[in-house]
Amino acid sequence: MTILAAILGTGFWAQSAHVPALRGVSGLELVACVGRTAESAERFAATEGIPYAFNSLDRLLESAERPDLLVVAGPDDIHPAATAAALRAGVAVFCEKPLANTAAEAEELASLAELAGVPATVGYSFRYGPAVQALKRDVATERLGKPWLLELFEYNAQFHPRLGKPMNWKGDPVHAAAGALYEYGSHVVDLAGWLAGPVREVSTSLTRVLPGARLDDIATIQLRLAAPAIGVLVCGWVLSGSIPGIRIRLHGSEGLGEVEMSQTLRGHQVYRRYELDGSVREEVELEPLGDPRSAYAFRHLTDFVARVRGGRPTHEETLPTLADGARVQRVLEAALGATKHWAAVRDGDAELVS
Repeated sequence: MTILAAILGTGFWAQSAHVPALRGVSGLELVACVGRTAESAERFAATEGIPYAFNSLDRLLESAERPDLLVVAGPDDIHPAATAAALRAGVAVFCEKPLANTAAEAEELASLAELAGVPATVGYSFRYGPAVQALKRDVATERLGKPWLLELFEYNAQFHPRLGKPMNWKGDPVHAAAGALYEYGSHVVDLAGWLAGPVREVSTSLTRVLPGARLDDIATIQLRLAAPAIGVLVCGWVLSGSIPGIRIRLHGSEGLGEVEMSQTLRGHQVYRRYELDGSVREEVELEPLGDPRSAYAFRHLTDFVARVRGGRPTHEETLPTLADGARVQRVLEAALGATKHWAAVRDGDAELVS
C-alpha cells in the first residue's frame, strides 16, 4: 500500500529536512505541495520534482490529489487551522512544532485527533536520535539511578548578525508567540518531560540582543519535574553552536548521561556515561545517524507511516502524539508568563520585586 503525502510549506526546513525525509520512507510518495501563493508552490514543486502544486490547503483537500498524509511545515500561526482541516478530512497529520501558539488551541487539536480517530503526530523528532534513545533506555532501566538534575540546551548561531541569516517569520509576533523560547525551547521541553517525567513548575528569563528584536533571542528556564528532579533549560538562536545544537546532561543518583547532537561532531552525535567522580565511564557506540538535517524526521516519519498503515511503529513509545504537543504548549505558555518576579540582591538582603 503506497501512502500519498503532501507538504504544506515551501521554506528552508521543508526543503532541506522534510522533503528528503519523506522521500526516504519506503512505500511513501510525495505528490503535492501547498504554498502561500501559486508562484511559490509551483516554484517549489518544480525544484523538488513534486507533481502537483496548490496555493491553498482547502483546494488540495478537495482535489483528486488529496493525500493520505499531510506534513504541516509552515509558520506557527498556520499550524492549528491546517492540522484541524486535515483531521476533519480524514488525512493523517505530521505537524511541525510547536503545535500551536496557545495551549488552548493545542488542546483542541489533541481532542479533535482523538475524536476523529485519525493518526496525528507533532514534530518532536529529536526523540528519535540514537543518542537520545540510548539515554532514554538508561533512564528506563535506572542505569543512571534516579534522575536528580537535567541540563538541557538547544542553541546555534542561526540568526547571529555575523554568521547567521536575516531574521524571518520566527521573530515576528504576527506568526510566533515567542522567539527562541518557543522555536527552540519546544524541543527540549518535550525531551525534559519525556525523559524525566512531567514539568510541574517553571521560572523564566528572556532577553533580546538583536537590533530591533521583537521576540526573545535567548531564554533560560528553571524546571521542577517529578520530585526530586529539577532542571535548567537554555535556548537561543544567536549563540555559538551548530544545528541542532542540542545537549542534554542527566545527573542521576548513580552517574551522569550526556547527549550531544551537532553537525560539527564526528557522526553528528555522541552519548557518554560518566562516573560519579566525573570520569568518562564509556562512550556508547551508536547507530549511524545520516544527514543530520533530515535523519531525525526520517526516523519519525517511518514510525508514523507504520501507524498510518494501521501497523505498529518500531518505536511505539517514542512516537509523539498531539496530546504530547499540548503538554509542551502548557509548559511553554506557563514559562512565557513566568518572567516577572525576581529577588533583588541588595546589601546582602533579598527583596522580592516585580
